[in-house]
Amino acid sequence: MVAVAVHLKWHQTFLFLFQTVLFVADTTTDVLTSLKYQEQGHKYWFGVSLGLTVISMVVLSIWSIMVSTSRLLSKEEDSVEVDNPDVIFRNNRLNFLLSLLCLGPPLHSFQMFLVCASRFKELWKSNTGLLIEKERLYYLYVHTLNLKMAEGLLEAAPQLIVQVYVMLEERKDVSLIQKISAPLCLLSLTWMITSMEAFREFKHYNLKLVHNLIIFLSNLGIIAARALAIVCFTIAFRWWILLLFGVHFFIINFTGFVLWRSNRKQDMLVFIFAYSPLYLFVYSSYYLKKLRGDAPFARARLVVVTVSWHVLFTLENIGMILAYYFRRHDSDDKLQWFLIFAVVIVSVGNLGGILLKSLSWYCCFQKDEDEYLNIQRASTLMVTTGHTMNRV
Repeated sequence: MVAVAVHLKWHQTFLFLFQTVLFVADTTTDVLTSLKYQEQGHKYWFGVSLGLTVISMVVLSIWSIMVSTSRLLSKEEDSVEVDNPDVIFRNNRLNFLLSLLCLGPPLHSFQMFLVCASRFKELWKSNTGLLIEKERLYYLYVHTLNLKMAEGLLEAAPQLIVQVYVMLEERKDVSLIQKISAPLCLLSLTWMITSMEAFREFKHYNLKLVHNLIIFLSNLGIIAARALAIVCFTIAFRWWILLLFGVHFFIINFTGFVLWRSNRKQDMLVFIFAYSPLYLFVYSSYYLKKLRGDAPFARARLVVVTVSWHVLFTLENIGMILAYYFRRHDSDDKLQWFLIFAVVIVSVGNLGGILLKSLSWYCCFQKDEDEYLNIQRASTLMVTTGHTMNRV
């Protein structure tokens, strides 16, 4: 598979720093929320919440150790990159220790921040950014996205559902840390999906800061609506949510199987276990295209699949929130305002997010592939060793 080139922009300097802080804040508040559950006597939710965090940290630590100590990211014996600002993180022993302490994900985001910060002047002056491809920085960038994706699916998404569920069930006993942690989980999950979408779905677009903001806001509305619909339906019908999830995953994976034309069997397995969970919250044609391999994906077929998923997604959300509304509308009068609020949030977030993303796709985003022909590459540092001169 051909590697996708990455064009670093000036605003990504701050986004990498934001991603570093967000991971630390999200994980910390998740742990504090778990401890708060124990303090409040919710031992079941304490075990569930803390278990999700521990499992996520173990998986991320093992993954980070395996990748960060590989030849692609360490290169500790190479002299040509010693002037790069993240050289201190290129030691295998240091990477192993930091990853073992669950610092792998924020560490690699911080490395990318250092890389962008050291070249901020070049990034600021460039309209198309600095190109990185098929080199250490490219694999480091992809690794940070993969770690963020794993953290979003293993921790942020389930923690968001659990915390919102507990808050709605225990409305009179919601602590400050719970009110902080749940929005951070939503922010973390939205940021993960937005980062992956910007890298995969919009890889041929010269995205500006405003474009990233549009993608983020549309995903925020869609994910917030989805999470609230799932929680409300679970409160009203508890175990029926498992049947709904089962039907949803069956439809997604059956669609993937029908579209599968790749010669590699592992592509279908990766789709089932890694990519299909994403379709619970957001749609992406990229992962369906991977299943096609070298087979063409007709535009008409792609449009049909895209529209069908959004219709299914919308019907599920509206159906779940209306089921919750009619199940609870005869209950406590104090709950009436929330019922209406929940229906509005799910409807506006779902339809508004899809509409904003669709309009922005056709009206705001334009391919600038010709601009990249003369783009400046990131390998600009020069290091002299003896009588030779090498480019970084």
